[in-house]
Amino acid sequence: MSHRLHRFAQMIKTVLLILLLELMGTGPVSSATGMEGTDICHFAVCHHPSVKEEILEDVTCAAGVNKAYVPAVNETWAPAPEGKTPFAIITYGRHGSCYLSKPAYYDAPLKVLAKADSVDRLTPLGKSVLDRLKLIRRDAHNHWGELTETGACQQQKIAWQLMERVPEVFNKNAFHLGARSLRDTRSLLSMDQLLMEVARVCRTRVYHNASNGYSDYLNHQEESRLLFHKDSLAKAAFEAFSKKYEDGDRLAKTLFSDPDYIREQVDVQTLSDQLFKIAGSIQNTRLYGEVSLYDLFTQEEIWHQWKRQNAWNYVNFGNYRREGVRREGVKEGLEHRLLRRLLHFSDTAQTLGPTAVFHIADETSFLPLVSLMEINGCGLATDDLESLDEKGWADYRICPMSANLQWILYRKDPEDQDVMIKVLLNGQEATLPLPSEQAPYYHLKDFKDYYLNKLDSYEK
Repeated sequence: MSHRLHRFAQMIKTVLLILLLELMGTGPVSSATGMEGTDICHFAVCHHPSVKEEILEDVTCAAGVNKAYVPAVNETWAPAPEGKTPFAIITYGRHGSCYLSKPAYYDAPLKVLAKADSVDRLTPLGKSVLDRLKLIRRDAHNHWGELTETGACQQQKIAWQLMERVPEVFNKNAFHLGARSLRDTRSLLSMDQLLMEVARVCRTRVYHNASNGYSDYLNHQEESRLLFHKDSLAKAAFEAFSKKYEDGDRLAKTLFSDPDYIREQVDVQTLSDQLFKIAGSIQNTRLYGEVSLYDLFTQEEIWHQWKRQNAWNYVNFGNYRREGVRREGVKEGLEHRLLRRLLHFSDTAQTLGPTAVFHIADETSFLPLVSLMEINGCGLATDDLESLDEKGWADYRICPMSANLQWILYRKDPEDQDVMIKVLLNGQEATLPLPSEQAPYYHLKDFKDYYLNKLDSYEK
């Protein structure tokens, strides 16, 4: 909420500046404001921040998929189709906020700075950063990849929001509840947090399980599944794009006191990348608000770091297209199997009555699924990595920590054959690539036909 108020305040300031300039007779607003020729009324009422504006106003967004999830508040939903009420929820979500998964993520930059400190080659700022890294590493010690208190709270809030918004599903007397997750600790504990919150309200038998047997449709972590390992030209395209935005030299000069030492001992871009990754992860831990590393970077460097990581996620998990070849064109990839499973649950739910089914995994399957379903335009297919932010493909909007995709089914009664479905992405009503006279509500039959036809097309 505070971020929204900040954005609104910034918008008001800009509008007042424009009005002042107009009253002073300066004519059209100069390009110094970044709004030359802007229609004031249109801007004040309809302006939506660009990706760059969002990131520079709220630096936590620059963490990309490591951004801490903030549940939507005071969202007004479109009225349900006349006479229909929700009776089932099928969700697919990412685990909550967690520590970085490997000690090497913390140790690598710490060792570089500690080595320089041992030969008295750090600046005062470099010594400060070394102390901060020691504190951050100590907090994360032996908690590699584990769910944090922040992550647990996110999952609890998601459960409460669902129960508040669709109480018809969470019937205390007749309610079916199921949950599946991967076996890694953060996914398993995220599932437990969801279920415990539901159990506070609903007394029902719960089927829940965590198993590597679900990896066939929940886990995309294997490196062999990355597009980089299937398409060397895609990898080369990303590396060429990424190199344009490498600017670690300035940061190194602020941390190390000897230019010769930097040249001989420090990989400046790798160190910059490592520090930026840690900077983004702090918001997921109890150190958030007490220590930061974002002050090391200029706004331009923050923007460039985000562009590079966003492009990496898009090429590997989005709908990257090169000369007519698209990532999703791989026959029966994980996201295809996952979507088939979710569609199957939509059939099963109609025979059970009030039902909620939760699935918890990670971003490497969440991003491909949202891209495959083309939710909110996330099916964008391009090889123009430069245009991703302009076209709205932003990883932190799609898949922050605790990202969640919710299908809510509506009908008049168990005999109603015209079941409707609404999809929520991170708690907000989403648009789908199929027609509907009642969007964001869609006929379940149209929904299934569209996606089954799309899935079948990859098998041919």
